[in-house]
Amino acid sequence: MANPKIWALVINAMEARILRGLWNEYNDDIVELTSKAQSPHLRDIMADRSGRSFASYSGGRRSAMEPGSDPIRHDMQEFARETLQDLEKHHRAGDFAQLAIFSAPRMLGILREELPDGLRSTVILECPSNFINLPEAELKEKVRGLVREEQLK
Repeated sequence: MANPKIWALVINAMEARILRGLWNEYNDDIVELTSKAQSPHLRDIMADRSGRSFASYSGGRRSAMEPGSDPIRHDMQEFARETLQDLEKHHRAGDFAQLAIFSAPRMLGILREELPDGLRSTVILECPSNFINLPEAELKEKVRGLVREEQLK
Protein backbone atom coordinates (compact mmCIF):
# COMPACT_ATOMS: atom_id res chain seq x y z
CA MET A 1 0.00 0.00 0.00
CA ALA A 2 1.46 3.36 -1.01
CA ASN A 3 1.26 5.82 1.84
CA PRO A 4 0.43 9.44 1.15
CA LYS A 5 2.33 12.26 2.79
CA ILE A 6 0.99 12.10 6.33
CA TRP A 7 1.91 14.46 9.13
CA ALA A 8 0.84 14.23 12.75
CA LEU A 9 0.12 17.05 15.17
CA VAL A 10 0.67 16.19 18.83
CA ILE A 11 -0.44 19.11 20.98
CA ASN A 12 -1.57 20.26 24.40
CA ALA A 13 -2.22 23.75 25.77
CA MET A 14 1.44 24.73 25.89
CA GLU A 15 3.43 22.64 23.42
CA ALA A 16 3.09 21.22 19.91
CA ARG A 17 5.11 18.50 18.23
CA ILE A 18 4.66 18.01 14.50
CA LEU A 19 5.81 14.68 13.09
CA ARG A 20 6.59 15.01 9.40
CA GLY A 21 6.96 12.12 7.00
CA LEU A 22 5.40 9.28 8.95
CA TRP A 23 6.20 7.09 5.96
CA ASN A 24 9.12 8.85 4.34
CA GLU A 25 9.89 7.31 0.96
CA TYR A 26 13.68 7.70 1.39
CA ASN A 27 14.23 6.48 4.94
CA ASP A 28 12.38 5.63 8.08
CA ASP A 29 13.37 8.72 10.03
CA ILE A 30 10.56 11.00 11.07
CA VAL A 31 11.37 14.69 11.26
CA GLU A 32 9.93 16.38 14.33
CA LEU A 33 9.21 20.08 14.75
CA THR A 34 8.34 21.52 18.14
CA SER A 35 6.90 24.81 19.29
CA LYS A 36 5.86 26.18 22.64
CA ALA A 37 3.19 28.68 23.52
CA GLN A 38 4.48 32.04 24.59
CA SER A 39 2.12 32.30 27.51
CA PRO A 40 2.79 34.27 30.64
CA HIS A 41 2.26 32.62 33.99
CA LEU A 42 -1.30 32.71 35.27
CA ARG A 43 -0.17 34.83 38.21
CA ASP A 44 0.99 37.48 35.71
CA ILE A 45 -2.29 37.39 33.80
CA MET A 46 -4.28 37.72 37.00
CA ALA A 47 -1.91 40.22 38.66
CA ASP A 48 -4.13 43.20 38.01
CA ARG A 49 -6.85 43.40 40.58
CA SER A 50 -10.40 43.06 39.39
CA GLY A 51 -12.42 46.22 39.13
CA ARG A 52 -15.02 47.25 41.66
CA SER A 53 -18.65 47.99 41.03
CA PHE A 54 -21.29 49.79 43.02
CA ALA A 55 -24.63 48.14 43.60
CA SER A 56 -27.62 50.30 42.72
CA TYR A 57 -29.32 49.03 45.86
CA SER A 58 -28.19 48.47 49.46
CA GLY A 59 -26.79 51.94 49.88
CA GLY A 60 -24.23 51.74 47.05
CA ARG A 61 -22.38 48.73 48.41
CA ARG A 62 -19.18 47.87 46.51
CA SER A 63 -18.16 44.40 45.34
CA ALA A 64 -15.36 42.93 43.25
CA MET A 65 -15.97 42.13 39.60
CA GLU A 66 -14.84 38.87 38.03
CA PRO A 67 -12.67 38.99 34.91
CA GLY A 68 -14.81 38.91 31.75
CA SER A 69 -13.03 36.03 30.02
CA ASP A 70 -10.97 32.93 30.57
CA PRO A 71 -7.36 34.00 29.96
CA ILE A 72 -6.09 30.42 29.80
CA ARG A 73 -8.63 29.48 27.11
CA HIS A 74 -7.72 32.64 25.19
CA ASP A 75 -4.03 31.64 25.24
CA MET A 76 -4.94 28.13 24.09
CA GLN A 77 -6.96 29.57 21.20
CA GLU A 78 -4.07 31.80 20.14
CA PHE A 79 -1.61 28.90 20.28
CA ALA A 80 -4.00 26.68 18.30
CA ARG A 81 -4.46 29.42 15.66
CA GLU A 82 -0.71 29.95 15.26
CA THR A 83 -0.03 26.21 15.00
CA LEU A 84 -2.84 25.67 12.49
CA GLN A 85 -1.70 28.62 10.38
CA ASP A 86 1.77 27.08 10.13
CA LEU A 87 0.28 23.73 9.16
CA GLU A 88 -1.97 25.37 6.58
CA LYS A 89 1.06 27.02 4.92
CA HIS A 90 2.79 23.63 4.67
CA HIS A 91 -0.35 22.02 3.29
CA ARG A 92 -0.73 24.70 0.60
CA ALA A 93 2.93 24.12 -0.30
CA GLY A 94 2.14 20.43 -0.85
CA ASP A 95 4.29 19.22 2.05
CA PHE A 96 1.55 16.86 3.29
CA ALA A 97 -1.76 15.47 2.11
CA GLN A 98 -3.21 14.05 5.33
CA LEU A 99 -3.08 15.09 8.98
CA ALA A 100 -3.56 13.07 12.16
CA ILE A 101 -4.27 15.04 15.35
CA PHE A 102 -3.38 13.79 18.83
CA SER A 103 -4.44 16.32 21.42
CA ALA A 104 -5.31 16.82 25.04
CA PRO A 105 -9.15 16.71 25.12
CA ARG A 106 -9.74 20.40 25.95
CA MET A 107 -7.29 21.52 23.26
CA LEU A 108 -8.91 19.16 20.73
CA GLY A 109 -12.19 21.03 21.17
CA ILE A 110 -10.42 24.33 20.54
CA LEU A 111 -8.63 22.91 17.49
CA ARG A 112 -11.96 21.80 16.04
CA GLU A 113 -13.29 25.35 16.44
CA GLU A 114 -10.19 26.97 14.92
CA LEU A 115 -9.48 24.44 12.13
CA PRO A 116 -9.44 26.23 8.75
CA ASP A 117 -11.55 24.67 5.99
CA GLY A 118 -8.41 23.99 3.93
CA LEU A 119 -7.07 21.70 6.65
CA ARG A 120 -10.38 20.19 7.76
CA SER A 121 -10.53 17.92 4.70
CA THR A 122 -7.01 16.58 5.36
CA VAL A 123 -7.75 15.30 8.88
CA ILE A 124 -7.79 11.50 8.89
CA LEU A 125 -7.70 10.96 12.66
CA GLU A 126 -8.56 12.90 15.81
CA CYS A 127 -7.38 11.25 19.00
CA PRO A 128 -8.24 12.89 22.36
CA SER A 129 -5.04 11.79 24.11
CA ASN A 130 -2.16 13.83 25.46
CA PHE A 131 1.02 12.19 24.10
CA ILE A 132 3.14 15.36 24.30
CA ASN A 133 5.49 14.05 27.00
CA LEU A 134 6.20 10.67 25.43
CA PRO A 135 9.85 10.07 24.54
CA GLU A 136 10.60 10.53 20.83
CA ALA A 137 10.86 6.84 19.89
CA GLU A 138 7.73 5.86 21.83
CA LEU A 139 5.77 8.79 20.37
CA LYS A 140 6.67 7.88 16.79
CA GLU A 141 5.75 4.22 17.36
CA LYS A 142 2.44 5.14 19.02
CA VAL A 143 1.44 7.63 16.31
CA ARG A 144 2.35 5.28 13.46
CA GLY A 145 0.38 2.45 15.08
CA LEU A 146 -2.76 4.53 15.56
CA VAL A 147 -2.58 5.94 12.03
CA ARG A 148 -2.16 2.42 10.60
CA GLU A 149 -5.22 1.27 12.61
CA GLU A 150 -7.24 4.16 11.19
CA GLN A 151 -6.15 3.38 7.63
CA LEU A 152 -7.24 -0.26 8.00
CA LYS A 153 -10.79 0.69 9.03
